[in-house]
Amino acid sequence: MGYYPPYNHLPDCGHCGQRLTGRQERYCSPSCRQAAYRATKRPTGPRLKPCPLCGEHFLITSKRKKYCDYYDEAERDCQTMQDDLEEAAWIAAEERKTAECAHCGEPAGWTGRGRPKRFCSRRCRQADYRKRKAQQAA
Repeated sequence: MGYYPPYNHLPDCGHCGQRLTGRQERYCSPSCRQAAYRATKRPTGPRLKPCPLCGEHFLITSKRKKYCDYYDEAERDCQTMQDDLEEAAWIAAEERKTAECAHCGEPAGWTGRGRPKRFCSRRCRQADYRKRKAQQAA
């Protein structure tokens, strides 16, 4: 028994159409097999994706692209929605910068990466832990 099941054998190459000989089952050469595989896996035509903001389809030029083109003349409403998203992200970043300590209310500080700190120091973190444990015991 060969690589492909008997019901899947072809008389001619599945890619170039050349007559198969000997033990060949579907393709005349490894390069034809690989070319046929690539032809079935490669998307044909432009890759389009719907914009989550406006619903219009746009051309994907990179994997990281999420929204319509910002300077597209036809999608002015999408441009304002993108501006709103950018402003909301900016406001969230400002809130992280001004995060207050959960225990004493002083600025907790933020390094610019990840979540903002909840406490300004280890002393406040320990004091808050003891306060919560005392409330649970009572």
